[in-house]
Amino acid sequence: MNHKMKCSIEQKCGGCQYLSKSYETTLSIKKQYVMDCFLKEKIVCQVNHVYGAKNVYQYRNKMILGVQWKQNKYIYGFYEENTHKIIPLDFCLLHSNIQNEIAKNIFDLIVQFHIPPYDEDRKTGLLRYICIRESYHTQKCLVTLVTAKSEFPSRGELVKKIIEKCPNIETIIQNINPRKTSIVLGEQERILYGKGYIEDKLCGLTFQITSKSFYQVNPEQTQVLYQLVHDFGNFQKDEVIIDAYSGVGTIGFTLSPYVKEIFSVENNSQAVYFAKKNAKENHIHNVFIIQEDATKFLLNFLDEGKRIDTIIMDPPRSGSTPIFLSSVLKLKPNQLIYVSCNPETLARDLKILLNKYKIKKIALVDMFCWTKHIETIVLLTLKN
Repeated sequence: MNHKMKCSIEQKCGGCQYLSKSYETTLSIKKQYVMDCFLKEKIVCQVNHVYGAKNVYQYRNKMILGVQWKQNKYIYGFYEENTHKIIPLDFCLLHSNIQNEIAKNIFDLIVQFHIPPYDEDRKTGLLRYICIRESYHTQKCLVTLVTAKSEFPSRGELVKKIIEKCPNIETIIQNINPRKTSIVLGEQERILYGKGYIEDKLCGLTFQITSKSFYQVNPEQTQVLYQLVHDFGNFQKDEVIIDAYSGVGTIGFTLSPYVKEIFSVENNSQAVYFAKKNAKENHIHNVFIIQEDATKFLLNFLDEGKRIDTIIMDPPRSGSTPIFLSSVLKLKPNQLIYVSCNPETLARDLKILLNKYKIKKIALVDMFCWTKHIETIVLLTLKN
């Protein structure tokens, strides 16, 4: 497929590093990047397949926009890579028309209501970010307004106007983040409108998504990824699985019909709360949701001498930890499935795991078209 669509801020924004290339070329570059990361750690292997996306535009279900006061006017948009500079947004090709329109409407209302953007240097103003999440299935949206403090003058009026202008919005949250940090969301929240979550369907299951839920940004490619986890695992009905770093439980729930039981381990309390709700909603009874540090959980399992057939790990970009990996090596499940959004930390972690495991299969799934990012899935089996 040849690249046709043009972006007005491509050069400045830096979010889509490969927009000037053909889509096929971007897949080759990403594959080479993964191979280079492996080679750097002296890991010799082959990538079995690269799964490109059918829809390479408007695939993202989550939009995060900064707001600033610049040269005597309001601007909103994405942060330029590695800076605190906002590039004014016109229309983003990676997000849906609905998200782009909601962003513009909310921004217009913020200007109309004179809501002051937060100034990091002076520590003045109120509004830091506008976050929009869209349900792929229903096209309903959750909007989070991230503010620097709890007081929010004329918020009732603003919310009323937002709802009038944007019929796709199902719920609005105010998130309070007073900290000096590049992390978008703070701890404290209040619901300004609606239920505080939206629902989406994935692999035939229903998931409730909140402002803080970890949920993959490309729903179509997520289904491809989860199907691969299923296929790689070749699971049997009597098997016991640990799903580490499990978020709202998406991977575990999709595998639940094929195995005996799954221990879904997650540290984030909000994710755990919604994972339990999701299990109930989908009538899933063989997934046990545990709020605990994944390493601690593995060590307890080890002490109790329990048998585990497979560990599925989907850690954050920073990868896993040496102590978690050494616990895996002690527990010695027959197979490991490592899902990673960062080939560098993946290669680093695999180097440790290859003391007792061998790589059986590797596939790449392009979840983030036109960007430099790629999702990698690796199947490892116990040596001997």
